[in-house]
Amino acid sequence: MSTSPESGKAATDAEIAERITNALVIKNVNVRSLAEETGISYNRLRIRLKGEGSLTFAEFGKIADAIKVKPSSLLPDTLARRTAA
Repeated sequence: MSTSPESGKAATDAEIAERITNALVIKNVNVRSLAEETGISYNRLRIRLKGEGSLTFAEFGKIADAIKVKPSSLLPDTLARRTAA
């Protein structure tokens, strides 16, 4: 049984959402504050951090900047290795 590209994409979205959520906890930042700092609507951000749908590249960058982490630290290991190569 193989996984479809869509199911792999959903898993990646969920892992990115989990990594961002974990970073928010570590940095003691709540979603509402993140929304205000990034200009991403609270509702959109909340949905994306549930792993429902993908963040745009611009949104991803704004989030990494706002919580002061390297964007690669928010990527799944398989993607982070590809971007480092």
